[in-house]
Amino acid sequence: MSNDGNRAEKCGIRCIKFILQWHITHRCNLRCKHCYQDEFKEEMSSTLIDETFDKYIRFIGSNGYSGHVYLTGGEPLVHPDFFRLVEKIKKRGLPLTVLTNGTLVDRDAANRMKWIGVDVVQVSLDGTKEIHDGIRGNGAFERALDGIDCLVSQKIHVIVSFTAQKTNIKSFKSLAEVCKEHGVKKLWWDRVVIESSGGNDGLSLSTSEFKKMSSLAGKLREKYMRPDGSSLVSCERSLQFLGCADGCRKYTCHAGKDMLIITADGSVMPCRRLPFVIGNIKDGEIADIFASSSLMKELRDSSAPEECAGCSHAGFCKGGAKCVTYAQTGKLFARDVNCCFKIKSRP
Repeated sequence: MSNDGNRAEKCGIRCIKFILQWHITHRCNLRCKHCYQDEFKEEMSSTLIDETFDKYIRFIGSNGYSGHVYLTGGEPLVHPDFFRLVEKIKKRGLPLTVLTNGTLVDRDAANRMKWIGVDVVQVSLDGTKEIHDGIRGNGAFERALDGIDCLVSQKIHVIVSFTAQKTNIKSFKSLAEVCKEHGVKKLWWDRVVIESSGGNDGLSLSTSEFKKMSSLAGKLREKYMRPDGSSLVSCERSLQFLGCADGCRKYTCHAGKDMLIITADGSVMPCRRLPFVIGNIKDGEIADIFASSSLMKELRDSSAPEECAGCSHAGFCKGGAKCVTYAQTGKLFARDVNCCFKIKSRP
């Protein structure tokens, strides 16, 4: 999600887009090594799902926001209410992005998503066949590619997400070529978030690894640039501009500002990769939960950490990825653990 994409034109009025990332299930048909989900949490009934969506509609309506729903899981396609909810969202005219591992997307599922009007489907690929299957299970890569092919055949906008970790960063270049061959519109990447002590979890990138990954992605962005100025490879997430040529979007964390996470048991969070629950959707309206949370206010009001003083990027970067840094250090408002930008000394 980019800063540029955080504004929308509606009825001629410029308004804020407020994103709901909705994890409708914790269940999944895969067992990924870096997964942060708990499969055994309680899940909402169909009635509560409908009530939750109505609360989101009331929230954006009362604040004059435009909306955008990111529907995910677990694996959202395992949920029996998936297509009913997709149709409900699109009947309200909201943009909808489905986040999936792709393995359950067959021709029928792609046809239904096209007919209902799904805007974007994001499929997770963590490398080429051997690497991806090593992370997500045997056969997962080919099934995900089959899913992508079904979606592309229906002219659905397909994005591939890549979770960068020690075991797969060398496969990113080859994955970019695979994405091009299969008609993917965008390949974007972000760092794995694993709770650890000092980053010694065996998966998190070191600063030197992050620097190399950023540099590689920046070069691939230029290589796969299209005539219209877009590129297959995206460098839009936190700190990735450091390895990117001019023109790369500058990312600011949305947590606490213009997005909320709702999990399958109704928990409300500022970010799925930050382990903080600020309420439960069963207990009240989104507006009340959002307004009463001191953490949300801290996140909204936070500026760049003191360690970033003097950095020319601090105004928009705000210290980088809070989730990555918190997972590795336990500090929420500290400079990104992978920042490799050398701050010039102040006179």
